[in-house]
Amino acid sequence: LDLCCFVGAFSLNAAVNGGAKKCTGVDSSKVRTVRVVASPPPPNSNSSNFNHIQDAVAAAQKNAELNGVDNCEFIAMGIEAYMKDAISRGLEYDIVILDPPKLAPTVKSLERASRKYHALNRDALKLVNKKSGGVLMTCTCSSAMSTMNGGQYFLNTIQRASLAAGREITLHGRSHAA
Repeated sequence: LDLCCFVGAFSLNAAVNGGAKKCTGVDSSKVRTVRVVASPPPPNSNSSNFNHIQDAVAAAQKNAELNGVDNCEFIAMGIEAYMKDAISRGLEYDIVILDPPKLAPTVKSLERASRKYHALNRDALKLVNKKSGGVLMTCTCSSAMSTMNGGQYFLNTIQRASLAAGREITLHGRSHAA
């Protein structure tokens, strides 16, 4: 399960290189797409199709098509609504990827963002396979979250989310922006 999948990079990589049998990507955002051509368009041509906005999942579906991937589905839906529905239906996943957009652009917004990260991670953990276990790969691109107390602030938020979800977690690694 790829939450906030944007254009499908994690899902498609899991399908192509990770041996995933099935991937589900969920996103509700828009993406600006730009068509790149080897040479400029001919004079007097309609070049309006060179830059447009579309649903992120439409771009993800196109990326799957371009890469010959047929075991990924992409759903245009808010992740909170998707998770609530999936939990109520008893759906579970071996791997859940949660990569939301920046929720804490400044230190002033940390408390609000921490509540949001808590809720998102709590619900994502509820979707990890309960019987055999699984993996939650959670991300933050909010430097205020990842640098506060040496990153411990974010980890504490995830730990509180696991307690709220009734799930035991183990930290397997941390990485930072490239």
